[in-house]
Amino acid sequence: MRLEVGTVHVKDVRIDGRVALDDRVLTIDTEELRRLILEDAHFTDARVSVVKPGDSVRIVNVIDVVEPRWKVRGAGGVFPGFVSPTVTVGDGRTHRLAGVTVVESAPPVPGESTVFRERLIDMTGPGADLSPFGRTVNVVLEFTANPAFFPPGTERVQDVLSGGPEAAEYTTAVQAAGLRVAARLGRAAAAATPEEVETFELSPCDAALPRVVCAIQCLSLTAFVYGLRIPFTLGTLLHPNEFFDGAVMEWNRGYSGATYWAENHPILTELCRRHGRDLNFAGVVLFGGVTTTTADKEACSSAAVKIAGLLRAEAALFIGVNGSNHAVDLMLAIQKCEQSSIKTTLVYNDVGEGPDDPGFIFAVPEADAIVNAGSRAQKIALPKMDRLIGGQRLVDPTIDPRGAISVPMRYLHSAVDPYGHSRTTVRFE
Repeated sequence: MRLEVGTVHVKDVRIDGRVALDDRVLTIDTEELRRLILEDAHFTDARVSVVKPGDSVRIVNVIDVVEPRWKVRGAGGVFPGFVSPTVTVGDGRTHRLAGVTVVESAPPVPGESTVFRERLIDMTGPGADLSPFGRTVNVVLEFTANPAFFPPGTERVQDVLSGGPEAAEYTTAVQAAGLRVAARLGRAAAAATPEEVETFELSPCDAALPRVVCAIQCLSLTAFVYGLRIPFTLGTLLHPNEFFDGAVMEWNRGYSGATYWAENHPILTELCRRHGRDLNFAGVVLFGGVTTTTADKEACSSAAVKIAGLLRAEAALFIGVNGSNHAVDLMLAIQKCEQSSIKTTLVYNDVGEGPDDPGFIFAVPEADAIVNAGSRAQKIALPKMDRLIGGQRLVDPTIDPRGAISVPMRYLHSAVDPYGHSRTTVRFE
């Protein structure tokens, strides 16, 4: 696979009567985007806003964040399985609108699980300094649910993680609408001349270079891959270009991750850049989901190691979830890699409450090279904002987002994600 990613740096986004890109200024037609959302009967209304760095704005109830992209050349299209046919992507050329995001904001609906539901974005203040999306121009989509999809009885949460089927279907509709809007904005860059073009290709290289895989544990329970949301207990192999071309969409339930970081994965990008120079990047092992039995955990961890072994990996860079069942699957995979002579490094969050707390749910002695991406439990004080988008309250009834608040770092969107972009770490002395 050979993918060219052309970057158009957008200097401003303005509301106008058309969707267009002129001299690096993106204009949007809010009514056109609203109609695009309302093509889905799950919504009775929608609102489109533009917020910019420095605005006194707090966005709450954030489901996903997407970067606008458009496939200019090659098989398939952007966001396959949602916007374009389910065709393997990663070849050809794709244009991206850098500095712009589409943010989906939707309060919980009946029957929706609210575990790890809270994620917010501040456009100014300390929150904007820590969240990357406090420094982008954000096209915010607000959704009003159609009550006809939630008959009596759907308010019962049938699964603590996934919620009821109607709620899961609705949140998927929210994310699909966000992808349609992102593709529509990305199409404005189809004929643009990018300021930068970077080529990603895992071409044959010096056999003496160490073979490296990136093993990614599904960070939001189970991602959508080519429009399918299935548990990867037995793992799957992906080319990094498939991430850059929109084949992976993060599910909303989780305290880390966004489709934006699948498109702009800093660790995968760096591994691609170093391919052929000081390492041989062999591919991406996507594994995980939620396993609850010893047998499933053994199967999940063994499968990840098996794929790495088939790729003849000598080293594996793990990106994982520090919490609950996830931690066991991840650590077992690391242990089995090391026992198979595959050296490992882990990028991970800390969940400790201070220097007397070990900060790990579960660990193995072989996990002795860990890059800490920050504590998701650490509290941060956020000042009052002049404007609130996305609802008047959070899931946690004790926190009023209309005023100054103190929240765990995991509430702040992408502040402690283990993708390689975070500005935070943890050091106990």
